[in-house]
Amino acid sequence: MIHKTLTFLLFIALSINGFCQRTDNFRSLPEKPYNGKALTVFYNPSGTPLQNKESVNAVVYKYTDYRWEAADVKFVKAGKEWKSDLQVPINTGILAFKFVSGDSIDNNKDFGYFIMLNDKDRPGKMAPGGYIGWGFARSPKYGKNIPGYINFKGISDTATYHWLNQEILNNQKSKSLLARDYAIALSSYMGEHAAPKLVLATKYLTRTDANESELLDARYISANLIRDKNLTDSINMVISQKFPNGSIARLAAFKKLSSIRDIDSLLVASEDFLSKFPEANTNAKFNLENRINYGVIYQNLMVFGRLKKRPTDYVSMYIDSLPYNMLTSVYYKLIGIPYHRKEGDLKKIAEDSDLFVKRFEYFKANQPASMAYLSPSEWKSEYQKTFVATVSSDHIGLLNYQKRYQQALQYAKEAQVILDYNNAEINNQQALSLKMLGLNRDLQVLLKKSMFKNQSSTEMIAMIREAFVKERGSEKGFQEYLESLKNPADKEKELKDIMESMIKKEMPTWSMKDLNGKTINSNDLKGKTVILDFWATWCVPCKASFPGMKLAVEKYKNDPDVVFYFVDTEERGDTYKTENAKYIKDNNYPFNVLFDNRLEGMKTNSEVFNKICKAFTISGIPQKLIIDKNGYVRFISVGFRGSATGLADEMTALIEMTKKAE
Repeated sequence: MIHKTLTFLLFIALSINGFCQRTDNFRSLPEKPYNGKALTVFYNPSGTPLQNKESVNAVVYKYTDYRWEAADVKFVKAGKEWKSDLQVPINTGILAFKFVSGDSIDNNKDFGYFIMLNDKDRPGKMAPGGYIGWGFARSPKYGKNIPGYINFKGISDTATYHWLNQEILNNQKSKSLLARDYAIALSSYMGEHAAPKLVLATKYLTRTDANESELLDARYISANLIRDKNLTDSINMVISQKFPNGSIARLAAFKKLSSIRDIDSLLVASEDFLSKFPEANTNAKFNLENRINYGVIYQNLMVFGRLKKRPTDYVSMYIDSLPYNMLTSVYYKLIGIPYHRKEGDLKKIAEDSDLFVKRFEYFKANQPASMAYLSPSEWKSEYQKTFVATVSSDHIGLLNYQKRYQQALQYAKEAQVILDYNNAEINNQQALSLKMLGLNRDLQVLLKKSMFKNQSSTEMIAMIREAFVKERGSEKGFQEYLESLKNPADKEKELKDIMESMIKKEMPTWSMKDLNGKTINSNDLKGKTVILDFWATWCVPCKASFPGMKLAVEKYKNDPDVVFYFVDTEERGDTYKTENAKYIKDNNYPFNVLFDNRLEGMKTNSEVFNKICKAFTISGIPQKLIIDKNGYVRFISVGFRGSATGLADEMTALIEMTKKAE
């Protein structure tokens, strides 16, 4: 049976070249293509998602040196087809294509468009990488497929094993590189019967001239597939003797580092670790498998070093080592949080932001190896979206803080290409830049576009009011004018969404004290529409929402049947009441503040909030509850989406519907 299976799969392997090159929509010339030579690809979009599109291009995935790399390919019209001439790299074994037009994609219904290549230097042989590139593309569990290319459950381990076997037989130089994957597939395919071949694989990988990577693969096979402790210990000894400062020593040191809880000791140990085991000399695959994360070490030094006010500037020291996938996290912790909380030295925070942005822009020009599966155009788009979503707003604000208005404006314009005025914070910072640069015409355009999207700030409303009064001589009719700037379609959709979210659940009774020590009881508020906004002094989005809540409070300040209470909850320590009062006063917020109760044995003042979390299955702050005159919760608004005017309008709609509710 096994013999028949091998014969059948060998037949597939030998005939796969013709199979994968042609479909009704896809062909290439020459029909027998070679690595290192020119190739013309033809694509017919008939019957595909790209049918009748005015332009068609592609992303080509090249399996080069046994890893996937993506590139953009321009196609031109050729009758009913589209075509492109390619020069195939000499060390490429297989090509895969994804055809695109705007947001439309054709990947052959998740089967992919593949071209396997022949070896120009070895007649009758497949190009190195051809067999296993085809196998890995359909074996996602091995982590060596093309991310995002095809949604494919995966071929069997048996099939993957045979593609690996064919690759090794066809290209002996790949033996060391593929030995571990071969062993994994073999073990899954043959189970306990694979042991003799697995032992042979470890013997090959532990030969006298074996490098560290080969020895580490032998260690993996021994420990995880053969499960022979004595053999594993023997291999560990060989690695330690041959590479005394190598991966095994590094792993032991990292585990020790990870166990340190004292921050001062951690900083000293982290510096010592980087001195003994610089990242540049390490085995990246081993690091990943064993969770040796250098990015976390750099992060700890930067963040904890700043927290402990260490004289060493760890940001300047390690920013050029920080990997791309850690940048957004460290930026938020080191810059985003203190910037929004207005904590620390803003000048230093701004200087650090410049360093982080410089590192971001390095990766913009130098695509990270971890993103090689994206073509240059895809990477540019992915980068810009990530940068705008995580960095732009804070960096623009810090540039304005430094009075670098022209630079701030440039970053804002780049962000608007993606955001299209749908981010109130960036709109606000752009408005400030324009105002300070004296670009009044551009400022007025921005203000109107932002109001149309309902993504404005209180500062921007003040600018609109100033221009309105200047033109008309008074504020008469200003509120009506402001409403006229908003998109009526958005207002209608928001009202519909709000109506569908209405509930009717009884609110638990509560009693809390305000800033003056006066007790407020829920039973005394019957007959009124009550808004409870749960927040905390440490909560950045809670405080970010307050300008919008101020607009709502001021709108209803003369309505005796609507009352707002801002409930300070989940605070630790004993100073939060003083901090709360100072924050409210410093920012001139006309808020009625209540303090949640701290019961005996509780670490935080969260008695009322815990009660409503349990009653309504909610968690986290900010949370806003809108309660009707009969004591029923009608709406729960979670979080803050960034727009002061948007939040004020949302609150208005919720309140008005609650007032009418039966």
